[in-house]
Amino acid sequence: MNPVVECLSQWKWNWFEHQQPLVDFDTFDKASRGFIGSVLLLKLLKWRHIATLGALISILGIATTPLTQFLIEYPSHLVSLTPSSEFPNATTRSAQHYQSRVGLAGSWSLDLSNYVSSGLIHPTDSRIEQLPPVCPSGTCTWAPFESLALCAKVANITDRLIVTQVPYSTEADWTAWDSTADQDALRLNGSLAYNISFPPDTNNNDYFVTPVSYLVYSSPTTHSIAFGGDKDTAPTKARVAGYKLVWSDAGNVTYLNGNTTRSDPWRWQAFEVVYYACVNTYSVHVENGTAITTVQSSTYDVLSENDASAAVQINCTAPSLVSGGAQFTECTQDSRDPNQGVLTLRGSSGENFTADIRSLTLLGKHITQDSAGIWAWDGSEHMVVAGNSGLPTMADAVYGYRNDEEDTAAEISQEAQLERIQNVADNLAVSISNGCISVSDGAG
Repeated sequence: MNPVVECLSQWKWNWFEHQQPLVDFDTFDKASRGFIGSVLLLKLLKWRHIATLGALISILGIATTPLTQFLIEYPSHLVSLTPSSEFPNATTRSAQHYQSRVGLAGSWSLDLSNYVSSGLIHPTDSRIEQLPPVCPSGTCTWAPFESLALCAKVANITDRLIVTQVPYSTEADWTAWDSTADQDALRLNGSLAYNISFPPDTNNNDYFVTPVSYLVYSSPTTHSIAFGGDKDTAPTKARVAGYKLVWSDAGNVTYLNGNTTRSDPWRWQAFEVVYYACVNTYSVHVENGTAITTVQSSTYDVLSENDASAAVQINCTAPSLVSGGAQFTECTQDSRDPNQGVLTLRGSSGENFTADIRSLTLLGKHITQDSAGIWAWDGSEHMVVAGNSGLPTMADAVYGYRNDEEDTAAEISQEAQLERIQNVADNLAVSISNGCISVSDGAG
């Protein structure tokens, strides 16, 4: 509007080339300052002077200025920057191949040991996040990418349980209770015990007998119970580790030295957990410094399935808790060449991903031995554990005993128990996947 104001000031002197009232000087001056003055000038000139055009433009400018502002946009979009000291490269990590770097001697895949432990002891009501990307600007996005990972599945196998009562039992009958550990506090049901087993066709012939009301029994599975069918729906060839989790809801107990329940026997439940190698497709972006990572898809298409060496094979003992002590689960690999075999998986993009069988075997041993065991509880203060770091976490998943300061049992529905056990399994899988990516060389 400045040119219009300048023109009105000049036209004011042109108007006074002839004799005019002095008050017109003030009208021109007001017209150069705003809307009201421009209206007064139009009334004065009555379209007889070119200054009328300037006054009209000033009046129309009141309406056009806001519209002009709306027409001006300042779009924002992401741009690619050449990495420099001022702008470091934004990166994500992925794994194309996994092999233990810390040496293959011993019982564990040592470079993932901390990730296994972190995943097993993580609280059941929270999730471990995927490995965060590096984004110096605080706002980044990447195209979806694939990475080798560990995945987990959980299934309800309660319908496969065989439960029988063992009345008037003695310590000679028990395989999941040590009478020397605590005589009375946990054994609320007196001498009534339960024998829990699975059908012979599951190839998991271990069983346990316990007189303890609140009890969690986690035992390795040599062959999957719920996931042993068609390879398109069951991760049998890519399997790394697995176990079955059995527990009593302890909803009905008798008093000490009793031998019968009130109306119904304890209800026993069982879930199977299986861990397997997979290829995940990740979507990663960062918004205002917050990383958001989602798994878009997951595959376990094994290409080396006809190679007998390209599969994890471990043999594990069942846990026991008997008078005089406990036997923890121990796993050994088979008699094959310890450096033999590579598991090859094809991602959804058609690209191949590989993992060293020996390294996966050590990882499977670590997961199984730390997840199996026997956990007994009186619902309040007394607890006996014959197992390693993962067992109390799984007990909390089904009983919720960590939910309050008094360590008392929480009411958890079967649906919630499944969700919490799946969360325990996912946390371990994500933690190990993060470790696998961390020790690999892939970056993008």
